Amino acid sequence: VTAVGTLPSHRRQGLLRKIMTEALSTMRDRRQSYAILWASMAAIYQRFGYGLASTEVSYDFDPRDVAFQRPVEAAGTIELLTKEDAFPIIKQIYVQHATPRNLHIHRSAPLWETSTLRPPKKGQPLYVAVYRNAGGEARGHVVYSTSEEPRSGPGPNQEMALRDLIALDLEAHSALWEYIRRHDLAGRVTLRGAPEDDPIPALLLEPRMLNRKTADGIWMRVVDVEQALPQRPYGSRGELTFAVEGDDLCPWNNGTYLLETDGRTSAVQRTKRPAQLTMSPNTLATLLAGHRGATFNHRAGLLAATDPAVLATADAIFRTEYAPHCPNSF
Repeated sequence: VTAVGTLPSHRRQGLLRKIMTEALSTMRDRRQSYAILWASMAAIYQRFGYGLASTEVSYDFDPRDVAFQRPVEAAGTIELLTKEDAFPIIKQIYVQHATPRNLHIHRSAPLWETSTLRPPKKGQPLYVAVYRNAGGEARGHVVYSTSEEPRSGPGPNQEMALRDLIALDLEAHSALWEYIRRHDLAGRVTLRGAPEDDPIPALLLEPRMLNRKTADGIWMRVVDVEQALPQRPYGSRGELTFAVEGDDLCPWNNGTYLLETDGRTSAVQRTKRPAQLTMSPNTLATLLAGHRGATFNHRAGLLAATDPAVLATADAIFRTEYAPHCPNSF
């Protein structure tokens, strides 16, 4: 969901609610079980059943200030390529990176061209560096641009904007960061869209020098509970009964469900058994994304549970291997 707006002269008339109600019904009819968006204001979309599904982490640092605790040893090489030569390589790196993660979206060729590989200004160069391990396998890449910016004091005056930083393992991650640090004319590096579980802060001598900021990322809406839940793998085998209450935009979601999963495959059906967990559609979205577990939501008063043991069960079931993350704007 993107590019939705209302003129000030037509606000407070329920127009957006009508649009959202019709849109969610249409999504259900075409068997689209989830809706996601970047929220201009969280307050708008929480009213429509969206729950926070991920965070967005940004860094703003001087590359001379982000040394590693231990020397980085990478046996591979980094090659600077044109975006045309790099595209088939970095596309496959992204697919491998996205496959085990929640919320990474499919990057079609037009999305690559208009987003990740689009220069900041027409005619400006865009750089793509690819890391290959000792066996020659491409294991990571960084897409970036540089610009000359005025500085109030002495020192390098280039700014380096990282557009896309994807690594399939720690070796590639470390090598790409060392590559970034070797841009001696860059006095400022910015990265928007790092994952919440990015390992880099844990590897630096002074992680605070990253000037890390964390903001809300993707907001997600469960359109159809019965269709949505089987579409992701789960963290462990188990079963759980849960109730969804107060879904006024998708009233078909209200009710009690039984989730049975072996981890890879799942079955969901309505049940007359008592609910072990009770929640709003917003909280269900947060759980399904893997952003915050049942125990966290219970402590925050966003979820009711029959006993503490069921919270531990739910935490294990909804756990994800990686923190949910979306590196793309759309």
